[in-house]
Amino acid sequence: ENDLLVKKLSESASRRSPVNLKKTLYTLVGSIVCRTGLGTNLHECEFVDEDSVVDLVNQSELLTTTSMFSDLFPGRIGELMDWISSQKKRFESAFSELDTFFQNILDDHLKPERTKLESFDVIDVMVDMMRKQEKDGGSFKLTTDHLKGMISDIFLAGVSTSAMTLIWGM
Repeated sequence: ENDLLVKKLSESASRRSPVNLKKTLYTLVGSIVCRTGLGTNLHECEFVDEDSVVDLVNQSELLTTTSMFSDLFPGRIGELMDWISSQKKRFESAFSELDTFFQNILDDHLKPERTKLESFDVIDVMVDMMRKQEKDGGSFKLTTDHLKGMISDIFLAGVSTSAMTLIWGM
């Protein structure tokens, strides 16, 4: 991953074109987290553009930091204010984009034709646990929503904190 970063920066330097360092570092950290934590190669990924990692992280920050009127005024009045201010639409759009990304990662791991690597990643282990629980039938069963929550934690925590630390250090 670092070699790809150096190559990209060298090409930009030879063309004398400016580099968005924030976007570049988010892409670097995102590709490392996706490859090591989620078993997905971000550069060969069909469902997300490698340059949109910063947008995905910004969408998650929007979801966690935005206060909606319905949080302050429960009931129909808050919902009406959210609808008038278009906050509900922005919130649902951001959630949908993130949920689609996490669902695509999970779907990639659920494919029967997927080749098993020598070392399983976290998602492979959790998918195996989910399948075993379906067969055994216990009181607690992992669902795809649980797995998407774990994917979200791994991706967003890994990318956001690491990239911001690198940016701050620069």
